[in-house]
Amino acid sequence: MKKIIRKLLLTSMLSVATLAGASAATLTVAQNFDPQTLWPNGTTASDNLNAGSAIVEALFWVDPHGEEFKPLLATSYELEDPKTILVKLRDGVQFSNGEAMNADAVIHSFNIFVDKEKSPAYARVSDPFDGIEKVDDLTVRMTLKYPFPPIELALSQLYITPPGYWNEVGLEAYGQKPIGTGPFVFDSWARDDRLVMKANDKYWGKLPEGIDEVVWKPVPDDIARAAGLTTGEYDIASNLAVTSAMEVKDNPEVDLVPVPSYRIYQIILSSLEEHESPLIDKKVRQALNYAVDKQAIIDSLFFGNAVALNGQVLRKPQIGFNPDLSDYPYDPDKARALLAEAGYPDGFEITFKFPSGRYAQDREVSEAVAGMLSEVGVKADMVALEPGEFLRQLRAKELQPMAFVGLAPQDDPDLQVAQYHSTWRYSYIKNAELDALIDAGKQEMDREKRVQIYKDAMALMHEEAPIIFLYGGVDFYGTSAKLSNFMARGDGRFFLYDTALSE
Repeated sequence: MKKIIRKLLLTSMLSVATLAGASAATLTVAQNFDPQTLWPNGTTASDNLNAGSAIVEALFWVDPHGEEFKPLLATSYELEDPKTILVKLRDGVQFSNGEAMNADAVIHSFNIFVDKEKSPAYARVSDPFDGIEKVDDLTVRMTLKYPFPPIELALSQLYITPPGYWNEVGLEAYGQKPIGTGPFVFDSWARDDRLVMKANDKYWGKLPEGIDEVVWKPVPDDIARAAGLTTGEYDIASNLAVTSAMEVKDNPEVDLVPVPSYRIYQIILSSLEEHESPLIDKKVRQALNYAVDKQAIIDSLFFGNAVALNGQVLRKPQIGFNPDLSDYPYDPDKARALLAEAGYPDGFEITFKFPSGRYAQDREVSEAVAGMLSEVGVKADMVALEPGEFLRQLRAKELQPMAFVGLAPQDDPDLQVAQYHSTWRYSYIKNAELDALIDAGKQEMDREKRVQIYKDAMALMHEEAPIIFLYGGVDFYGTSAKLSNFMARGDGRFFLYDTALSE
């Protein structure tokens, strides 16, 4: 087979020259909650990743500007054949403790990445990898079990750690005090108060201009995040509710940054037999979709700043989006009829879990959904979860039988749809036909065939209704007008590369 080559050229953004002479200042970031771990491969939660990846870097990254795939600790990769990848590493890079970033460090990190106990959040993208070997100090060869179309996304999620320090402290301790190659180094962490990082004066690349310290603050209350932004207490405030965003948008001291989100907001409807509930019946799940007026939620709670779904979890620009599908229309009478057919003419009572302060308007959306369900006889017993407990239950698959969740993987159909595979740790559906389609899609290298596979998967999901299809979001960030080149991505991630803070 003809060799496929993908070379990535070094970019000026990540040049090895550091900036000198810029005035130093503290950048203060207000996020929803305190990180649980700073080990990027230990989590998919954006508040953890945003902080952790300022210290620990991956081989590559996806730049929000044009979603371009760019080098970090690797300079290029070459697909020698569909299952063999040659990766070239950046020369002269050291971890902040002085250990060399080389092939040995990458092999050490690769073995952690593919270990489902150590990196459970990335099992889907690590599963295709079969092995790794050292070619020389700055070159490794990775092998795959099968061709994997989203290989670039997988390489951008392989974070590199220093073998000596990792082996000394172990996984849990590393997540609390990491050492990496990034533009910042760990300084101190007062839980539920502040996480402090200092600029890495030995950083191999371009340091953010005018920033010698970053302070990460957990601020669960949206109003407080917005208020701190307007007073200058915070330089970045993430996950602003749309109401807060509208209030700060005309403030000359604040820049409002709307970012179309990859995140799909949904109500999980567990059909797993072990989660005994009326939701096991497909007609019930379909009925709940007819019972919820999604457009009313978008219009009333988000002032139109959200994207209506088409009864599927893939968005219109994505590979595999099925244009033949449309959303379940708001039809309470149809909902009542289906409930009656399923044996629930008078409705039923069910536990409904939701996060409070995890997503923009999460409580308000959940209450609106509960109110609409009550109109067709379904009484939702609402259980509010603070963000940390919500994430714990999400990971432990304890959000059954019904819960409000926003899932935001990288923008590839496999990584989006895989969350509904029966083996996925967040999945509340077990369907052999859907599993087979998902498994086929992740290996199919022919684009047309891959598109059709995901179209079929979307049609099946629409019929099975494993979720209430709500909306695709728009993430709102607020930044100080003194901050330039803030880069946020649709998966809730933002980056400080090439960011500058002026006086």
